[in-house]
Amino acid sequence: GWQAGSAPRAGGQPDLQSTQIVVGQGDIDQMVATFTRTWQRPPTQKEVKGLVESFVRDEIYYREALAIGLDRGDAVIRRRMRQKMEFIFEDLTARTEPTEEDLRAYLAEHPESYAVDPRILFQHVYINEDKRGENAEAEARRILARLRRGADPAGVGDPILLESENRLQPLWDIKKQYGEKFGDRLLELEPGRWEGPVRSGFGLHLVLVRQRVGGRLPELDQVREMVRRDWVAARRKELKEAAYAILRERYIVEIEKPKTGAGPEVAQAGMERP
Repeated sequence: GWQAGSAPRAGGQPDLQSTQIVVGQGDIDQMVATFTRTWQRPPTQKEVKGLVESFVRDEIYYREALAIGLDRGDAVIRRRMRQKMEFIFEDLTARTEPTEEDLRAYLAEHPESYAVDPRILFQHVYINEDKRGENAEAEARRILARLRRGADPAGVGDPILLESENRLQPLWDIKKQYGEKFGDRLLELEPGRWEGPVRSGFGLHLVLVRQRVGGRLPELDQVREMVRRDWVAARRKELKEAAYAILRERYIVEIEKPKTGAGPEVAQAGMERP
C-alpha cells in the first residue's frame, strides 16, 4: 500500500484504491521531535499514540479530499462536496434541533454547569499564624470561647485587609477570595453560632454564618438557550466523530516498530480501536 509519510504530495498522488496506511518510524520520530521542541519534554506513550492517530486522521481526510475532487476546479469542488456531505450526514444529522426531553436530560446530566450557587452572609475574626506561631490554634479556640460568651469581634483577633462582615455573596466568589476548602466549610457550619477555627489561604478564621441561601438547579425555562447551545455543540462533536469513524473503518493502519523491533504492527480499524 501507499506509505503515508513518504508520498510525494506535490508531484504525485497516492493510490486512492488502497486502504492501507503505513506510519513509518521516520514519521513517528518526526512527530516526537516536534512535540519535544514544542513542550520541552518527550511525549508519554499515550501521547505518542495520540500523535500517531492524529497523523492517520490527517492522511484519511487527505485521501478522501482527493477522492471527492477537492484538488480540481471550482465547479467540481462544489458538486462533489455537496454530494459527499449529503451522503455522510443525511442519516447523522436528520435531527439537529433538540426535543424538550433532550434538553431536560442534558440539564439533569450536567447540573454543575447550570446550578445557581448558594449565597452566604458571614462574619469572621482572623488569626495570624505567623504572628502567633505554634500557639495559633490554641489561641483561636480561646478567642472562640470569648466570642461565644458575647465578646466584641472588633476587639479580638488580628488585622487583615479583608472585610470582617461580608454581603450575601455567591459561594464561588467566597472561594475565589478565601479558597475552595474555606468555602466548602461555610456550607457545613451551623448558622448563628461562632465556629472554627476554619482555615483559608490567609490563615485561621473564626466564623459566624449569619445567613445561608441554598443553591439550586434552575428550571429549564431559565437556562433553556444555554442548554440548547451546549446540547447542539455536544451533538455536533458526536456527529463529527461518528462521520470520521465511518471513514476510519475503511482503512487498515500499519504502524512500523523501530528497526530493533519484531516487525510492523497492524491495527485494523474493525479489530483494534484507536
